[in-house]
Amino acid sequence: MIKKFNPRYKWYILTLAGLTYAIIAGASRMCMPVLFKQIADELKLSVTAVGTVWGMDPLAGVFIGLPSGMLADRFGIKRSLTILCILAGVFGALRGVSDNFFSLAFIMFLFGLMAAAAPSIVPKATAVWFGGKRLALANGILIVAWSLGSMVATQFSATVFSPSLGSWRGVMFLFGGISIALGLLWFFTGREPDKTENPELSTDKIPFRQALSHISRIKEVWIIGLVTFFNWGASMGFMGYLPLYLRNIGWSPASADSVITVSSAMMLLGSIPMVLLSDRLKSRWGVLMVSVTALAVSLVLLPYVNTLGVWLVIIIGNFLRSGSSSLFNVMLLENKNIGSTYGGTAIGLASTISMVGAFVAPPLGNSLADMNKGWPFLLWAGLASLSIPLMFFIREKPALSTSSSV
Repeated sequence: MIKKFNPRYKWYILTLAGLTYAIIAGASRMCMPVLFKQIADELKLSVTAVGTVWGMDPLAGVFIGLPSGMLADRFGIKRSLTILCILAGVFGALRGVSDNFFSLAFIMFLFGLMAAAAPSIVPKATAVWFGGKRLALANGILIVAWSLGSMVATQFSATVFSPSLGSWRGVMFLFGGISIALGLLWFFTGREPDKTENPELSTDKIPFRQALSHISRIKEVWIIGLVTFFNWGASMGFMGYLPLYLRNIGWSPASADSVITVSSAMMLLGSIPMVLLSDRLKSRWGVLMVSVTALAVSLVLLPYVNTLGVWLVIIIGNFLRSGSSSLFNVMLLENKNIGSTYGGTAIGLASTISMVGAFVAPPLGNSLADMNKGWPFLLWAGLASLSIPLMFFIREKPALSTSSSV
């Protein structure tokens, strides 16, 4: 473990946290949509069954989101992320031994426990190592890392990795092995900051009951959870179904996969600018309102536009909504009643609520595909639009500190 004080060490931690996000929440998760055609053909799965398998990931988040955040507050980021990465690698690789719907769904649930824990634990690394004006930027970098991992997975998993490794099963083993390697890096090189590196850091280990009791009384946590319930549910359904939809309306596999890759690329390109815009405007809320509205409008348009229209909707819509994931977390971490002390529990509770939506939305939308291929998008657009009025109940709180922790 690295013990000697190094002013650049926080950036190493951010890099390691970004890689964790990129592989576990990004590549290892997002390789699935572009591989679903191969998986469905081999295991003889219907479109609804595919939606159910895809939904097992967020279903697991319903059970793990809050506990994982509380564990991070109690035991710190090093131990939490070491265990998360190793188990994500093991469960992710085991997807490659599935031979029917039930085994794949069960192992997807186990993998989902780890993938869904990442959004609760990884942002806490930014809260304990970064402060003030650097907090939003650090969280934006995490989303950039997620986008890069997703882009690699969606662009190459079906067309390069799967043929090179023998089948879709080899892709599961590849990303599983990388996740385990990340866990070993956390174990041997990771550590927590001390008071010299973050003067505002609380060294108290918060008991589970105290953390949950404190966070459950903060209204904004519940409202953000409900907003992301609709927002993440619609987004999860859209990402899982879009490659299948495009193939079914005549797009080539490479073109269909490229749309998802471009979607991730726009999330990458927009993450930092949207975060910096929220800093410049001194309003997280305004940028988030644009984000949630852009998702709803994009989903309404998708079934009715031509090929060029699909590309425009994906490019513009995903750029505008690119800041949402990081800024929702930042709003929680900047709340004076939360901060780094309760950050894991707050993000975990909001994540748990959002994962309910992410579990329900994919199979619910996919079940409409047999009646009309475009109806799933309209259902998810309806869900996304419900988050818009809820935004008016969120009040921005003053940040914990206006100074930068360098």
